[in-house]
Amino acid sequence: MTRKIILKFAFLLFPALAFAQSNSQQIVEARLKLPQKNTLAETIVQIGESFAGLPYTASTLEFASEQLVCNLNEFDCYTFVENVLAISLTKLSKDKTYENYRRTLQNLRYRNGEINGYASRIHYFFDWAKHAEANGLVQDMSPEIGQKVTKKINFMSTHRQFYPAFATDDKVWNEIKMMESNLSGHELFEIPKAKFAANESQIRTGDIIAFTSTVPGLDVNHEGFAVWKNGKLYLMHASLDFKKVIVSTETMGEYLNRIKKHAGVMVLRPI
Repeated sequence: MTRKIILKFAFLLFPALAFAQSNSQQIVEARLKLPQKNTLAETIVQIGESFAGLPYTASTLEFASEQLVCNLNEFDCYTFVENVLAISLTKLSKDKTYENYRRTLQNLRYRNGEINGYASRIHYFFDWAKHAEANGLVQDMSPEIGQKVTKKINFMSTHRQFYPAFATDDKVWNEIKMMESNLSGHELFEIPKAKFAANESQIRTGDIIAFTSTVPGLDVNHEGFAVWKNGKLYLMHASLDFKKVIVSTETMGEYLNRIKKHAGVMVLRPI
């Protein structure tokens, strides 16, 4: 998935965004001091629920120059998953520090963990999943419980007008096209919508759920974490519909079937 389509005037928000991330160390350290859980899945739910009610905001990563943004006051679905996972992994590590959280976040968000311009950030969820799996942070369960999908990923390069970073910059545009071309060499798997009910029992609390897209050129529309409650499967996410972080009141299956542009789901298991 591309990170939320950037509005034309997003760059005007830079001062506000810089202020919003100024207290990130305090927020992270407060989460690291929460009662210790036994498993990564339990920790993910604990950290995710601690952000419940915070606002959904798009384009919080877009600055004039590429930099590691640690904004824990507002989220889109992508930054919610990244930050919750980064804090949870830090909390269960031997190095329970803000600096380790930042390193983990950077390794999740940037190719090879290196910040080198806009194209070094991992913009598609499918690409993010491959890198996180290669770094030993998640296991993509989709090939085991889903089926192969044939799809060309090129939404960003074919909709450059939505992205100020390369709307008029051909160098960055060509870097994005090369990244998309490299992605075409990997196989994409999903549990299709029609087979979700038969396979949802294989999903576990704490799994990262990405909703694959029917939109041409786009891999994923939305993502969040799976949460089982009272024998039913729900989604913990930064919700565009509710404009805040929630654990959904409708089941994951109901949500998947309600959104027409969702084709199915990918399932990543943090490890």
